[in-house]
Amino acid sequence: MLILSNEEIESFLSINTCIKALENAYRSWAKGTAINRPRTDLVMPSSTEAGVYAFKSMEAGLYDPPIVAMRINSDIIRWNRQGNRVIKTKIPSAPGDKYVGLVMLFSTVTGEPLAMFPDGVVQRMRVASSSALAARYLAREDAGTLALFGSGWQAGSHLPAMCAVRPIKRVNVFSPTKANREAFVREMQQKVTAEVRAVQTPEDAVKDADIIAATTNSLSRVIDPNWVKPGHHLTCVRVPELGDETIRKIDRLVIHAHQHAPKNFIAGYGEEGIEAHDAIDIINKGPAGAHEVKVEHPFWLSAPELKDLVTGKAQGRANSQESTCFLNNIGIGLQFAAVGAAVFNEAKAKGVGRELPTDWFLESVHP
Repeated sequence: MLILSNEEIESFLSINTCIKALENAYRSWAKGTAINRPRTDLVMPSSTEAGVYAFKSMEAGLYDPPIVAMRINSDIIRWNRQGNRVIKTKIPSAPGDKYVGLVMLFSTVTGEPLAMFPDGVVQRMRVASSSALAARYLAREDAGTLALFGSGWQAGSHLPAMCAVRPIKRVNVFSPTKANREAFVREMQQKVTAEVRAVQTPEDAVKDADIIAATTNSLSRVIDPNWVKPGHHLTCVRVPELGDETIRKIDRLVIHAHQHAPKNFIAGYGEEGIEAHDAIDIINKGPAGAHEVKVEHPFWLSAPELKDLVTGKAQGRANSQESTCFLNNIGIGLQFAAVGAAVFNEAKAKGVGRELPTDWFLESVHP
């Protein structure tokens, strides 16, 4: 069984490899030769005052390559208000001030475990690669300016991903903290040929932009609906970054998957899962008020899925004046199966990682 680190994966995994693996996986999913189990979250009180405990899991399987992937996260989560925004923060509470996220790969031929590795690098690259894959079909072919909101983990993968699918010449970066965005620009300028520059205001970022990418951890809107212009392509990592009013201004909309939100199974709220992206609203109601939580499916949930776009079932950009948008509305296990398989194959070919005896993970007792 192969054990890999984030650093090892980052040393060889390219954005183009991820995009190709995902495109093939979405085609397989559309054909029925891949299966995906939607994400579920188990939420419990934390024994500390840091926040709540959340255990997240999702799985998917591919016929070719014959692999099943399971991604899990064991998190302490806190919600904070910063100005007029609500920010969701994961607290690095594990030993060494670290996070816990794992991907496990299994063979569908023998059932044996094949690999295990942290989810961090794969997680950010699968999100950015899905956004870039959508942009390949929805953004104008001559799109040359990217407005990037955010200067963190997701922003760092979306910038090169967009540059991989469109001839980006300029990137305008805005995030609320000046020092963060300037440090981000210095780092990213070494990784792409496009000019990367920090801007002072959100309005400066979208000026003359062809693609607008929201890559923040905000649960409140960051993209004003008045910024949407003919020819724009928008993308996000969280639907609230755009908000309903902005989304309604879009001419052509594609979403990631027809699932509104993961099911949250919350201690004290009975056995029924409650569909929600963030459990804070439910927790604030208290168990006695759980029945008041109403799941209203958003208007955009009927839009075509990314797999429809990739297979031609849904039309991509029709003309240069359309405004288009990809809503990265939910993560799916299929992404981890596709990119995980690519990671495993490349690591084996390059001799990267450490092998543990597979027999350590097997048993002679009938399970």
